[in-house]
Amino acid sequence: MSSLDPDKTYKNLKKKGFIDSKTKSDDHKRLEFFFDKKLVLSTKLSHNNKDLGNYLIHQMSFQCHLDKNDFIDLAKCPLSKEEFIHILEQKGVLH
Repeated sequence: MSSLDPDKTYKNLKKKGFIDSKTKSDDHKRLEFFFDKKLVLSTKLSHNNKDLGNYLIHQMSFQCHLDKNDFIDLAKCPLSKEEFIHILEQKGVLH
C-alpha cells in the first residue's frame, strides 16, 4: 500500500509548476497546471492532513493523466517538470 505526505505532495507539485486555484474550498486545496497559458488539468488535496492513501493517489494520478507510479514520482520529486510535460505531450493532453 502506498501513501504520500499531503504537505510534501502539495509543496512538490507547486515546484513542478502547479498553482493554487482561484476556486476556494473549505475542505480541499485545489491545484491547477497550465501549459502555454492554457489550463491543462486540476487536482485537489484534502485539508485533513492525513496521509494520502491508495484511493486519493489513484484519483490524483487520474486527474494528472499519469499512472499511479508516475504520480508518486511526481509527488516525491524523481519525476521532473520537464518529464511530466513530456508524458502529457505523449498522451496528447497538450494540444
